[in-house]
Amino acid sequence: MTFCAVALTGISNYYAQFQPQQALTFNPFNAEAANRFLANWLIEPDAAIDFAHVDRIARMTIRFAPSHAQTYGLLGEIRRAREETKNAYALYDAALSVSSTEAISLQRTLATAIIGGDYAEAMAKLDILFRRWPSNFSTFSVIIQPLLRDPEGYREALATLRTGPPWRGRFLGVLNRDVSSLDLAYRLQLDLNNDTDVSRPNEIGGTLSALLRNKKYDQAYRLFLLTLSEEDQRYNGYVFNGNFILKPSGRPFDWAYANRPGVRISRIVGDNADGTAGNLTLGFLGKPVKNVSLSQYIYLPAGQYRLSAEISAYNLKAPRGLYWKLDCINPAEAVARIDIPEGSYRNTTLQAEFDLPDSNCSMMHLQMGTDLIAESFRYPYSGTMRIHEVALRNIGL
Repeated sequence: MTFCAVALTGISNYYAQFQPQQALTFNPFNAEAANRFLANWLIEPDAAIDFAHVDRIARMTIRFAPSHAQTYGLLGEIRRAREETKNAYALYDAALSVSSTEAISLQRTLATAIIGGDYAEAMAKLDILFRRWPSNFSTFSVIIQPLLRDPEGYREALATLRTGPPWRGRFLGVLNRDVSSLDLAYRLQLDLNNDTDVSRPNEIGGTLSALLRNKKYDQAYRLFLLTLSEEDQRYNGYVFNGNFILKPSGRPFDWAYANRPGVRISRIVGDNADGTAGNLTLGFLGKPVKNVSLSQYIYLPAGQYRLSAEISAYNLKAPRGLYWKLDCINPAEAVARIDIPEGSYRNTTLQAEFDLPDSNCSMMHLQMGTDLIAESFRYPYSGTMRIHEVALRNIGL
């Protein structure tokens, strides 16, 4: 879709809000009634009413109600339909001088700015459109990718995004939805992260999820690493935040966990003398547990590894088993499993070793699970378990 076509679509959407009105005379101070007539006439011109008459209504309305920017825009459309292009754009400019949010004039001049390569002006107008007319965001989102493909357009868009406009998440979301624009989303996330206005974790998470969804595993993991804060980097490893000191950020490659009907999960920080260690406490509530909902995506190069988990338990009962498992995502296959014993014990380290001979299985999913197939109350899970640390170490180096 061309930029002009985008503008026309947006203007058509704008016109659609007006209902037909057949009256040809108006109270000269009732600009709203006149504008409804003009908008309807532009949608479906009435052969019995000529341009000259419609033009006179618009000019009369401007004369008696000069503060209505919409009328200037509608008169601009009338003149544009008569191929009086220069006059039309003078009226669009007049409308914007009265109100910078006048929809018709914004959309017409936006298309002109983009076609003319005035990307600073284009981004200023897009900013106003996205703020003032958010319901039309999808109409203009088709402009985003070609705008960013132009080096000057990219610089201007980045400068605007760095100011943190309220529509920034939606702007990035448009790029995340199309595999052809993921390279732009990746680049923008890095550029925004290098600025003092650090990208929001949920925005980064959206791009990471899109990259993983499209099997761009290497690029996803690089983006995760390059957008870690200095604080986050202290807890990076093959398992990120393995001792649960940091709050979960919602990004892939970080912990994801949530309470389930049979399990309550809470994070505790500072349970040792210097306050630096943490743990994740799982309380089982005497109900069947099919899904523990505790996991993390992991990226691994080829090598020999040891997966370990330091755990404490208090009267833990898991009638259908409880375990950590590490699975390859593509191709889907099991890599390692650690069974968690029932009972009571303190700071017990459980481990499993495995080989990853090549890079065909670099993307992993680590999760806690059970062997319960159906949630039958014949198999209630109860007791408490604390996970002090989960770690992956390369033992082949």
